[in-house]
Amino acid sequence: MMFSMLAFLQGTVWNTWGPISNSAQAVYHWSDFEIGMFINYADIAFVLTAFPATWLIQNKGLRYGVVTSAAFLTLCSGIRCLPLPDDVFIWAVNAASVLNGVSSCVVNVAPPAISAIWFPMEERTTATAIGSIFAYLGIASSFLIGSVVVGEHKYLPELINSSLINATSSLDIFSTSGTENNYTDLFNIGEQRKKIKTLMYLEFGLCALLLLAVLIHFPSRPPKPPTVSAAVQRSNFLPGILQLFRSVVCVSHC
Repeated sequence: MMFSMLAFLQGTVWNTWGPISNSAQAVYHWSDFEIGMFINYADIAFVLTAFPATWLIQNKGLRYGVVTSAAFLTLCSGIRCLPLPDDVFIWAVNAASVLNGVSSCVVNVAPPAISAIWFPMEERTTATAIGSIFAYLGIASSFLIGSVVVGEHKYLPELINSSLINATSSLDIFSTSGTENNYTDLFNIGEQRKKIKTLMYLEFGLCALLLLAVLIHFPSRPPKPPTVSAAVQRSNFLPGILQLFRSVVCVSHC
């Protein structure tokens, strides 16, 4: 259950900015490219640290890997809560994205290991599927959480694309009006900034609570192996990697 929640929160934090991109652009004056790079930095960090995460789980155990992942996720979400100037905050978000990518390594490689160690053979497929799908549920939930906590201004895309947002960037309230739909709307930058910060605090709080729970109790394996195969010593990491790359089938699929 705790690992599933870790995967869920990692996916939620990973996709924080996409659902609230319009508000983030208005508040912090970020471009689409900068917001898109937040996710790219996380993915690059995942590619670079996937093999070390696999080694960590195999040699140090599941508890060590999960605690490390939860710690990186908590640090990632905590950095975004710092009261920094806007020109510095974007670098904090970039660093947080890298930390989130490092955290995602354990989330993505651990489900088969957890199912092999904790579950009998007839339950391993289901256990692996559940452990893997929670990260995607977290990504999906980020759209709901972002829209509820921050919300999106109805006419904000038109506001961002106009020169008004640059001409009045020193103001807290932007006014938009249109004749086609006969509307007049106000967009409070200060209020949106507070809502974004509330979302940051919410995600950090949930990640910190999960880290505390994992520290209190997350054993590497059950007291009694569910099957004989769960107690079998696995192949050493480096020889296994070398054997994998010597496999014609593996290389051809890569």
